[in-house]
Amino acid sequence: MIRKQEQENFEGKEVANTDNLLLAPKYDIVFHSLFKKGNENITKALIQDITGREYKIIDMDKNVIISNDNIKNKNEVLDLKVELDDGEICNIEIQLTNKKNFKERMLQYWAKLYSGQLKKGEDYRTLKRTILIAIVDFDIKEFLNEEYHTEWKIIENKNRKLILTNDFELHIIEMKKAKKILKDNKDDKIAQWMSFFDNPNSMEVRKMSEENEDINEALEQLRRLSANKELVELMDRQDRYERDRRAELDFAIDEGREQGREQGREQGREQGRKDRNIEIARKMLKKNMSIQEIMEITELSEDEIKKLN
Repeated sequence: MIRKQEQENFEGKEVANTDNLLLAPKYDIVFHSLFKKGNENITKALIQDITGREYKIIDMDKNVIISNDNIKNKNEVLDLKVELDDGEICNIEIQLTNKKNFKERMLQYWAKLYSGQLKKGEDYRTLKRTILIAIVDFDIKEFLNEEYHTEWKIIENKNRKLILTNDFELHIIEMKKAKKILKDNKDDKIAQWMSFFDNPNSMEVRKMSEENEDINEALEQLRRLSANKELVELMDRQDRYERDRRAELDFAIDEGREQGREQGREQGREQGRKDRNIEIARKMLKKNMSIQEIMEITELSEDEIKKLN
């Protein structure tokens, strides 16, 4: 469990010494550094708490490992992919922003994982259950209920108990909703994980780690990672990049708005000039001036002038 000295660092809602603040596991670099080969226990606990089934982890070799040797060269990390017993595949990813076509991308990603199991010439019967777990740090507007964890399968429309296949399994967890659950249900393990992902420095996480051995082990591993200067520097670079990207986006939006306003003003001025020329053309027609003369003076087309008669 948490050592005495470390307990003192957790007094209050947040850690008092900012130098001891733990990195948030909801960021991809930290997440993949934490749930990697060698940390199968906490990875298995996370999967089991979400799916409600016990598993053995067979293989995590396909994942990118963040280490002191290669951390400087890793700007992007693959999603966490785990092979479970009986060949089942589980993939976990965390989405911090609501990107366009989220649901469609999840389906396409699951399909790619599922079909990717087949090698040339293999029978379809070799395909195994593929579990996709998507943890999102935003509210999905289409989900009107208060459930923070939804599990999706392919079912028959009339007979809701009839499932086409157990191979398809999609879990979507809304982090913001999950954290609210802890107010009324402190023992909800998935909500505890979500609180840990979001803010491992909170008193709430410190208290739950005293009862939840898996959270406590994850917290211990996270302390080691948070002491890794290279990982902290990498997170700082990523944070600066994201801030710069948002600033550039905000600037582009402001520029676009200003250009739009200027374009609108120019269109208004152009329309005003045309309206004045139309009025002049009407007066010239009343004086029986030729269409050619009116065209030269007002710059209106022949068709536009004829419509004024």
